[in-house]
Amino acid sequence: MSGFDRVRPRSPEPEDTPDTTAHDAEGKRALFSGVPTPVTPQAGAVVVECSSCGAETPLTLGRLVRASVPSLHLPLLKKDHPSWLRCPACGRRTWVSVRFRA
Repeated sequence: MSGFDRVRPRSPEPEDTPDTTAHDAEGKRALFSGVPTPVTPQAGAVVVECSSCGAETPLTLGRLVRASVPSLHLPLLKKDHPSWLRCPACGRRTWVSVRFRA
């Protein structure tokens, strides 16, 4: 019956081989940390700046339309943050500034 064995036994690895894998000191901490990464908006995008949390979030025009329904825009009364809509960063309804990136 030993002629029908298709799986060869494992060859033992030498025990004195050094570990060649590098240890990542940051590991998962770097992936899941709370440090925000700077996002540069692409051409044709808009940047929404929140008056409450101060975050600047780049959005496409389609996402801006979805975020601004329902909204209120008062550019003559409020100069700094003329639009009342839900902030994409913090999720609160607040006054925001919308800038177009050319």
